Amino acid sequence: MSRSSNNILDTINFYIFRNFIFKKGLKVSMSPKWRQFQVSILNLLLILAPTWGNSSEQNHALSVASMPPLLELEKKLIDNLEDYANVMEQKLQVLRSYIPVLRAENAKGRKDAMFYLSNPLNAHSLIRRLHQDWPKWRIYMIQPVGTVQIRNFDSWKTDLPTSTDLFDACAGIVRIKNIYELKVEDIIQGKIDGCQYNFSMSSTDIFAVGYHLAKRKAELEGIQWLQEAVNRLRNEPPLLAIAELEVLKLLAECHLNENKYSKALSLVEKCLKIEPQRGYFIRLRHKINKLIRDQTNGTIEKEKPLEKTLEKAFKLSCRGLLNTSTKLHCSYNFSTTPFLRFAPFKMEQVGLNPYVVLYHDVISPQESAQLIELAASDLKASGVFQAKGSTFKRLRTVKARWIKKEFNELTKRITRRIRDMTGFDLKEGEKFQIINYGIGGHYNMHKDYFNLTKIPYKEVALAKHFGDRIATVLFYLSDVEQGGATVFPMSGYTIYPRAGTALLWYNLHTDGHCDPSTLHAACPVMVGSKWVMTEWIRERGQMFIRPCLKPSA
Repeated sequence: MSRSSNNILDTINFYIFRNFIFKKGLKVSMSPKWRQFQVSILNLLLILAPTWGNSSEQNHALSVASMPPLLELEKKLIDNLEDYANVMEQKLQVLRSYIPVLRAENAKGRKDAMFYLSNPLNAHSLIRRLHQDWPKWRIYMIQPVGTVQIRNFDSWKTDLPTSTDLFDACAGIVRIKNIYELKVEDIIQGKIDGCQYNFSMSSTDIFAVGYHLAKRKAELEGIQWLQEAVNRLRNEPPLLAIAELEVLKLLAECHLNENKYSKALSLVEKCLKIEPQRGYFIRLRHKINKLIRDQTNGTIEKEKPLEKTLEKAFKLSCRGLLNTSTKLHCSYNFSTTPFLRFAPFKMEQVGLNPYVVLYHDVISPQESAQLIELAASDLKASGVFQAKGSTFKRLRTVKARWIKKEFNELTKRITRRIRDMTGFDLKEGEKFQIINYGIGGHYNMHKDYFNLTKIPYKEVALAKHFGDRIATVLFYLSDVEQGGATVFPMSGYTIYPRAGTALLWYNLHTDGHCDPSTLHAACPVMVGSKWVMTEWIRERGQMFIRPCLKPSA
């Protein structure tokens, strides 16, 4: 058997017997037959593992609006588990009700065996009991309990979140912590950016984030979370999901990868106290001792790379610390279209470079609610990935739905409203995209224009047909309790979501060239459900509305 198989079998041993053997202080002999049985179990698990929960990717963590069904699923699982416990309890009650009767008869006979058995009725009864009753008791003992509940659980397996969902959820928590520079201990206690909430993270929640970071080669960050998990586990009863040994092992590996050999060795020694004969820990201790002998300084820490200027500006903007001083003002827009003379828009200038304006009260609460209801019925994952080394990083953690502008009277009305706001012709524009953000939902720094000289050849024809994205209109359909701002890091603009408002900016200069200062991002949502609707307006159709001008000298 391979070494990896042995490691997996050791893990199976640990989980199967942790709550029983360790509590009782028993020792188990690993006989060849038992080992062979485990190999069979392992092979079965390896066959079944790929099918567990992978029928379709639900991407639950990418949208808060798609997660309420998970609470209903959890309720069904809890009810099913309670039914399973009740069935087991019924069998236990049957056993317990018969044991006193059986024991009383047996005790009466053992008190004076010869006198008891000299009576032919007693002797006959003993032989009959042993021949008929006890084989039936064996059948009753091995009879499966809770098969209905197990079938119920199996029918719901495909609805459970996948490893991808857990990855996105952990990444969201890490993103919130890093962008807003929150303390791990605060997040664990439910204190988010100075606001204390009535919830906190469990030991298994904390460990999941630490495990995520460790496996993504972010050991230095992972150490903080894993150490908190260790501290919690010391004061808690044994858990089903994780054990102290598992956390200590991963924490030791993180310290080792960070060249903190003394701390790693201390943790390995603690692991060996729990499992003295575990070969992996013996070899790891030998390896660390060798590293300590070979190097004069065993606590060399890796230097943290300097943060890029733009990344730093992005983080500061999300925290509202990069606002530029401006002399801008609010006004009524009467002039874009003749209709505005009767119903002007409230317009706030956010900045001039790039030119960004915020329109207030352009969409009513009822309209926002209708759009959200329309999109919530058919949200699809809209994550954008970026290669980074050997892994992929989500640039966007949302779910979205595309809706035609002619879909119903509401969308037609909003289309006319955008025309009044911008003065542009929207016949050749894109569909509306209604978006809901997930756990730590964000959209990393990006530009909305295509820059036709740099896009793939296959997409050039389509882009040229409609032209580049001349402007963007972003409707905020909901308030956000904390986070979720739209920021322009190069200019320092920070616009917080407020239901009923809409943001407008031009992606192209008046000469038709792309405006790189429109680089923008959606900051992670800390608390709340962020809904927005985007309309990207294309160049085609704007020839006489916004003609290209020669750049000023």
